[in-house]
Amino acid sequence: MGTDDAIPDDTIPDERRRHPRAELDVHVSLRFPSVQEFLSVYAGDISESGMFIRGWEEGMDGKPRLVGELLTLRFDAGEERIVQGTARIVRIVQGKESGIGVEFVDLDETSKKLIEMIVRIKLAAG
Repeated sequence: MGTDDAIPDDTIPDERRRHPRAELDVHVSLRFPSVQEFLSVYAGDISESGMFIRGWEEGMDGKPRLVGELLTLRFDAGEERIVQGTARIVRIVQGKESGIGVEFVDLDETSKKLIEMIVRIKLAAG
């Protein structure tokens, strides 16, 4: 699995998604345990099950990210409320809107509730 798993610059149709996605422009810190790599990136959208991280499909070494790779993520949900947990890369998008889609695999209850709140507020705001 690698760049062969990359999909073209289009998104999965909404009817195939388990949870609605809300646009989000938030700074996210990522860490990959396999290479002790720390990155700061921006999310493009979020749902209760995962998020899309913009413009980041390669590591610092120039090698492509792999579907199935685990990462630790952390971001500030406002008012000193921190979302943190583990996610798995489930898709790689190349093209104009490149990035990686990740699925949350381990979040504490506080992080889950914060994500639910973020999605609800963003969707209500349109």
